[in-house]
Amino acid sequence: MHENHSGENVVRRRRLSFDIATNWAVVLTFALSVIAFIPVNTIPFLYTKVTVLALGVLVTLVLFILARLTRGNAIIPPLPLLASLWIVPFAYLLSSLFSGAGVGASFFGTELESDTFGFMLLLATFATLTALAFRRTATYRMFYGVAAIVTALVVVSQVLVVIVSRFAPTIIAPTTNLVGSFVDMGMFLGLALATGLLALRLLTLSSKTRTMIYVGGGVALFLLALVNSVVVWVLVALVALALFIEAIMRNRASGDQTDLDGVALLLAEESDDLPQSSRSLIAPLATLAIALFFLIGGSTIGNALASGFGISLVDVRPSWQSTFDVGSHTYASSPLFGSGPGTFDTQWVKFRDRSLNDTLFWNVDFVSGIGTIPTSFVTTGLMGALAWIGFIGLFLFFGLRALLMRLPEDPFIRFVSASSFVGALYVLALAVFAVPGELVLLSGFLLLGIFISSLRYGTDAREFGIIFARSPKVGFIIVFVLTLLLLASILAAYVVVERYLSSIAYAESATALQAGDLERANNAANQSITFSPSDRAYQLISAIGIARMNQVASDTTLAQADAQTQFQAALSGSISAALAATKLNPNDYRNWAMLGNVYQTVVPLKIEGSYDNAKSAYDQAIALNPTSPALPFVVAQLEIANENPVAAGESLMAAITLKRDYTQAIFLLSQLEAQQGRAREALEAAEAAAYFAPNDPTVLFQVGILRSANGNNAGAIAALARSVELNPQYANAHFFLAVMQAIAGNYPAATAQLEFVAGLSPENAEAVAADLAAVRAGRNPFPPSRLGALGIPQAPLRETAPVQ
Repeated sequence: MHENHSGENVVRRRRLSFDIATNWAVVLTFALSVIAFIPVNTIPFLYTKVTVLALGVLVTLVLFILARLTRGNAIIPPLPLLASLWIVPFAYLLSSLFSGAGVGASFFGTELESDTFGFMLLLATFATLTALAFRRTATYRMFYGVAAIVTALVVVSQVLVVIVSRFAPTIIAPTTNLVGSFVDMGMFLGLALATGLLALRLLTLSSKTRTMIYVGGGVALFLLALVNSVVVWVLVALVALALFIEAIMRNRASGDQTDLDGVALLLAEESDDLPQSSRSLIAPLATLAIALFFLIGGSTIGNALASGFGISLVDVRPSWQSTFDVGSHTYASSPLFGSGPGTFDTQWVKFRDRSLNDTLFWNVDFVSGIGTIPTSFVTTGLMGALAWIGFIGLFLFFGLRALLMRLPEDPFIRFVSASSFVGALYVLALAVFAVPGELVLLSGFLLLGIFISSLRYGTDAREFGIIFARSPKVGFIIVFVLTLLLLASILAAYVVVERYLSSIAYAESATALQAGDLERANNAANQSITFSPSDRAYQLISAIGIARMNQVASDTTLAQADAQTQFQAALSGSISAALAATKLNPNDYRNWAMLGNVYQTVVPLKIEGSYDNAKSAYDQAIALNPTSPALPFVVAQLEIANENPVAAGESLMAAITLKRDYTQAIFLLSQLEAQQGRAREALEAAEAAAYFAPNDPTVLFQVGILRSANGNNAGAIAALARSVELNPQYANAHFFLAVMQAIAGNYPAATAQLEFVAGLSPENAEAVAADLAAVRAGRNPFPPSRLGALGIPQAPLRETAPVQ
């Protein structure tokens, strides 16, 4: 008998350890996701956090399954809201399977972004495991304690970053933080501030704890002022306003509460002492006042404060109208399942309004709309829209019913229920009106799981238990399913790690390519593809191939046979990689543009089929991105390389039609017109370019040359003088300014310009020696027969700095 009891105690400790380990896994997954970072530029910052989250969720799932298998039972909180967690992931799954966007891209995206089925599955799984695992008051206390420590680390580290960046801005940027983007950090602190206000209102705290919350809240408000996000300020103000109104009503009701007999108070206090009630008014009132202050004067005071600390923040997203426009076009062709998870950017470039080309963000391919949930409406169609509406509706219905009619009696559980509901609602509101990062969404769904778990403490609430150990048939099915989930978790962990290593290798390749180390870049890109094939990695290999071709072409030390072999190998590999990218993701215009770039590189070499293949690839890119002026501009360059100036001019006009101030296209058009002998048309185009780019020395140089060709020598001198003022090392501009001055008879000025050119390098001194001697002697060495129609110098001049 003694041996049996001893064995039972061992089993009981093992069972308890799995349950406790599951709780700790949930808490540590959250904590490590927030603080995890590796200060290496080839390690992706956000994807590291998402990978920690994914692995933490899988570890939590494994521990939960082991706990259930050893216990032989499962206890489930009120089911309706728990089940609603899976409505949105189910809609994402259907969209992934039937939208035609590609299962792999829809499941994982590039780095498991928020608008993918994989990330939504992670959020639902994490919230579900939290709801199932958190059952004891001690667990809630553990979570809020760890969350407070993590928040303190975020706040303290951010204050240190702001201080260090103020005195040493070259060492670290003031917007650097642990959470993600600077706006994400503000959203996270807004959530923490709302939780702190609820703690002050609902809990009986020690003076030390209360002081810490006041200090932390004050610092958080300062950091929120630096972020100065309107959405965050509005939500924090609403929470503070609700608590302030409730405190006022509670104080009024404390005198005579006979009319409140039998009424459940959402924020009832255990005592009516005036000092406690007075203190509960201070924090929400102060928070509300500060939030309103920055909402009213945010564009002036808030921006001035941020600028004082060296913070320049631009949070740009498509407007509601632009998001709805893209959505309406998407629904016209794919109403039920949308364009597919993670495909908003492809829909954006296909259906954006042309007028956006007149803004600073004409070449930005937005990956999301005005908010995360509106973006999901576009990418997952009616199924996703109905899923989000249904989920939020059920959350509000069951949540408000629980708080208003079934509020827990225990004060701390009441705080847990209220704070988790408010926190989850805060994040959902952010997801509607903004684009919160992955960690903010994680925090919201974690609180949602905690809120669901707290419903078991509500008045008249019931839990459901499944004791499958007592039913062999049911037990076999449940154990079989749990075992499959256990094996699937191990497989999923392998996939997550593999894709993370692929992303690291891609970053290493991009860094090496930027540094000019083509061999290391190529090896890293191929390693990335070995771990997990992606169109962006194939794009990178194509770019490496183009760089390799240029390197071989400029290497005069190679034997002709070796150069030809290496060039052909680079060309073949670059074409193969670009074709692979188009096959992996045929809906991304960038893949087709890269294929066109590869073929265009060899068009001047008159390789058979290169022009036709490049033109076909660019046409496909334009079909996917019809409003981009950059693509017709590239086609114009292709036509020039193919010696077809008429077609090049048509493409340039198409680019200028799409973007009237497209300086590069206007400038190239002026050069094209000049080459065809149309000096007047060329000058008109060049001066149009100078109107949009008045401080571009290259454009002004072209204006000076064309004014001279049109007989306007004084205008040419003015333009060239401005060009050398903007770029003092611009040797050709100095030379032609000397030419114009000599033609005008101003030999001292011409002498000064030529002496400057000669001083830039010995080669230049030799090239201008004869001209310099002539102008010193008071003679003009630049007759029209020498300069020609455009005045191009016979000897090339070398710059000590690149021509701008």
